[in-house]
Amino acid sequence: MQGLLEDLKNGFRGEILEQEPLSAHTSWKLGGPADIFLLPQNRADLQYALRVIQKNQQSWLVIGNGSNLLVSDSGFSGVVIQLGQLAKIEFLTGGKVEVESGVQLGHLIKLCCRKGFGGLEELSGIPGMVGGALLMNAGAIDTEIANFVSQVYLTDGQGEWALRREQVDFEYRHSGLDDKGVITRTMLQLNEADPKELEERRLKILARRKKIQNVSGAHAGSVFKNPAGEKAWQLIDRAGLRGRRIGKAEVSTAHCNHIVNMGGASSVDVLALIEEVQQAVLRTSGRKLELEVRLVGWKD
Repeated sequence: MQGLLEDLKNGFRGEILEQEPLSAHTSWKLGGPADIFLLPQNRADLQYALRVIQKNQQSWLVIGNGSNLLVSDSGFSGVVIQLGQLAKIEFLTGGKVEVESGVQLGHLIKLCCRKGFGGLEELSGIPGMVGGALLMNAGAIDTEIANFVSQVYLTDGQGEWALRREQVDFEYRHSGLDDKGVITRTMLQLNEADPKELEERRLKILARRKKIQNVSGAHAGSVFKNPAGEKAWQLIDRAGLRGRRIGKAEVSTAHCNHIVNMGGASSVDVLALIEEVQQAVLRTSGRKLELEVRLVGWKD
């Protein structure tokens, strides 16, 4: 690690932290330390960091808001890169918007509505950054972010390249982009519409989402994907697990597809509860629940 730190200090312009607790960077407020935690200033800084990491043959992980991560209590052995400072937005003609990965999705939606760029308001209330939304093809009801993608730009540290929408394997809560590189930005194609109508629509969707998913406490949003033709929360509820606790982790009484850190939970508590939910649903409904959240730092 010392050689990596020395190389980073020779050209990295962003912030470098050592033994940074990942609980400070995840919505579950869980997770042990990362050996090194980087906050690149811009895309060039990100590429420099990736080159140095690869030269030093270190494990690495890119995160955004940490709103869909369950990091182990032992943390992550390697380098974590947080993209929050890649936050440029450029509104172009014809409904096109170029957005960097570190832009908060909710902030982007609000600005788009004010500018009269429509479509994304259907995703109002989904947490996280644009890069994470692309990676998991975030969606709500019948809308996914993939519906608006024109191009996605990626890097491996050696350069940046673009993939057209048809070159990305977008499916339900899947893109396949994590195997292709680090998402740096995207070009979205939106619809020009009346700003007042878009803002009213955005606020209406936010209010509806808050009413349906009025979950208090630290959580990561939906834990499980919806099986075909089913709602994960209904399967969990039918299995009798609403309010089920292990340690300080609880299946939310407000929405059964959320697991809440009630204060003082460990990552082990949450993972044990996840596994209990999966086993109970398989036993009672015959359906296998797949994770929507990502596990980080766990030993196989």
